[in-house]
Amino acid sequence: MTSYVDVHSDDIEQTTDFSDVRDLYAAWISAQGSGIPDLRHFEVALAGPIADRTMLMRASGNTLIYERVGRNVVALFGHDPNGKVLEQIENAGARSFRSTYFQVLKSGRPGLALHDNVGATTVGITERLILPVRSDGDDCLLCYVRPREDATNVLRSVFNVSADAITVFQAIRDRDGHVVDFSINAANAEAARRLKIPPDELVGARLLEVWPFAATDGLLDRFIRSVNSQLLDVFDASYPEDGKIVERQLRLAPHGEGLTVTDVDIGPTLAATRAIDQQHNELLQANELLEARAIDLMASYASLERTTNELREEITRNRALEAELVHLAHHDGLTGLPNRSYFEQRFEEKLKQMKRAKRRAALCIIDLDHFKDINDSLGHDAGDMVLREVSNRLRSTIRKSDVIGRLGGDEFAVVLTNAQDTQDAAAAVKRMMEAVARPFTVKQQDVPISLSAGVAIFPADGRTSSELMSDADIAVYRSKRAGRGRTVFFTPSMRDDAERRYHLLKALRQALDAGQIAPFYQPLLDIRSGKLVGFEALARWLHPDHGMLLPSTFAETFDEPDIAQALTQTMIRSVIADLATWQKNGLTTRVNMNVTAFDLRNPGFAEDLHARVNLHGLTSSQLIIEMTETTILSRDAERIASTLSDLRRLGFSLALDDFGTGYASLSHLRSLPVSSLKIDRSFIRDLEHDPKTRAIVRSIIELAGALDLAIIAEGVETRSQLEAVTALNCSIIQGYLIAEPMAGADIPAFIRDFSHPVPSLRRSSLG
Repeated sequence: MTSYVDVHSDDIEQTTDFSDVRDLYAAWISAQGSGIPDLRHFEVALAGPIADRTMLMRASGNTLIYERVGRNVVALFGHDPNGKVLEQIENAGARSFRSTYFQVLKSGRPGLALHDNVGATTVGITERLILPVRSDGDDCLLCYVRPREDATNVLRSVFNVSADAITVFQAIRDRDGHVVDFSINAANAEAARRLKIPPDELVGARLLEVWPFAATDGLLDRFIRSVNSQLLDVFDASYPEDGKIVERQLRLAPHGEGLTVTDVDIGPTLAATRAIDQQHNELLQANELLEARAIDLMASYASLERTTNELREEITRNRALEAELVHLAHHDGLTGLPNRSYFEQRFEEKLKQMKRAKRRAALCIIDLDHFKDINDSLGHDAGDMVLREVSNRLRSTIRKSDVIGRLGGDEFAVVLTNAQDTQDAAAAVKRMMEAVARPFTVKQQDVPISLSAGVAIFPADGRTSSELMSDADIAVYRSKRAGRGRTVFFTPSMRDDAERRYHLLKALRQALDAGQIAPFYQPLLDIRSGKLVGFEALARWLHPDHGMLLPSTFAETFDEPDIAQALTQTMIRSVIADLATWQKNGLTTRVNMNVTAFDLRNPGFAEDLHARVNLHGLTSSQLIIEMTETTILSRDAERIASTLSDLRRLGFSLALDDFGTGYASLSHLRSLPVSSLKIDRSFIRDLEHDPKTRAIVRSIIELAGALDLAIIAEGVETRSQLEAVTALNCSIIQGYLIAEPMAGADIPAFIRDFSHPVPSLRRSSLG
């Protein structure tokens, strides 16, 4: 049972629905005088039928006793309270009125209580006029009780005839007075059907028991807000029912601590609405098509009436449009130059002219150096500005008879029709390079641009456009490999090299996929202590037909980013796996391995490597990362330096490989976070018979000592080389004198059986 009382004191006459309430209230006002009226003033009124709707309650100490309860009141209450103390009546209605009764007694003023009650089977609103009176010297309350309307059996006359699920909830509060759940007071047949629970078993059930999803879908919060605010709430909701999601409209009607929830199935309505919308859209589309057809017919009809001059103008416009479309189809939208297909067409036409005139020509393919860096650093709009300016400068250097085009990206091509030999072609390319090399200013920044060019001569290098395009493309690739910013003329041997390289790249990619690349380990020896201090991992191609191949046989592929990075990742996986295997067998050592500039430009390289090492139970100190001077001075040096710093921060040691063969200055060496230098094997090879080489090696060793860097001599293959590096105070060596590189499985046995290759040197070095 839900019971709610709304008390009115100052607007009784306006609030009541009944004239006899107004009459009783007026009689009380008239009899009031200067104090509370005596009950005798109402004896006449109470002698008639009105007595059936009244009851008298006499104050006794801190309670009230029911007296003279009328028949209609007894029927409304459902029991006879005559002679009972107020606290003996245990129902929601009596509890709701206790404070109201004592409030009227205390104030001495009448009150009109609107009693809104919802029970398991009934709902109703009752007016209760409460008049303070005196009787036999006692304080009493004369209560006139009249329903505004007869209580209605909701379950019988409303609930069960409704196609909507109707549930009446009672708020459940915690000790602090907060609503935390709801219990069910009543539910109609449709609600019970949807929940698959008999109606009588639903009464008393908790909201979260029958709707467990209410807590997570926000329904419980909305129920609580409605009760707290006493405001109606209507909203759409989707929730699971019978294993599917249903669409409902929930209508929340609060009444005190009670909440009536009407659950309306709007799924069919929404489906019908969507179907209607779809039909409406289809009709609109059909109407638009009809309108368009009508417009077309009207336009066709109007065109029949145009004059001959209008037809001529239309033809002229169509020809202009056709010419524009042809131009757009043949030209690059960014630079306005002929696109690849149109360039090749014009190139073919030029070759025919050259053949008829028995003249020579040159095809030059041009590639902008490091154009990707401009896009990455300044944005693609800046790259577009550079491409437009480069195309303008190239056009300004060529003859009218020459043909220029943009092949795509940052690649251009020029047919030099006046180049009778390589000198003419070289001079023309030089003019283009000088024009492009003039300072660029893009987004208020100076942008240096250089070109790599490949040139093929007609007819010496090829007699067809496709042959010459292929030859010039091979030449420009050779130019980029040679260091960029230069011109390379095609030679027939390049075609063989290109084909060989193509097959090598294909085979190496297949080898990487097939797991044919494996690390072989060459030991590093401290010749003073005679102890092995680690190994260097060297890549070996275990070719199924040619046996084991050294890196020198496939090193030319390392300038391909995908090859270089795939090789590094293969080596990292294998080296870490070998280190973990050795460690499980009680062998802990360190391994040096090389990485490329492509790896170091990857922002996540250091963190990824650190995670892999930790995943296998290893420490960062067990892996030493080697890179060459060329690597650290390549483009995007700042990004590479940042990766090196990250590696050091994560505990990896860094070694500078092939030291002395690159271009690193002392300032670079000072700023790099390296811990060791490796003297290139070319110096060790010439150390015995070349005083200058010996002086260079001595300087490198002294420099390393001054910077507190370890020094390692690579390629020590003879005892005399060992004695020479020992005399120069180089303590760590690597080379065939100690051991050839070996498979990871052979390392434990090698360490177990290892002895110093030159014991006398060990004794002398130890004193």
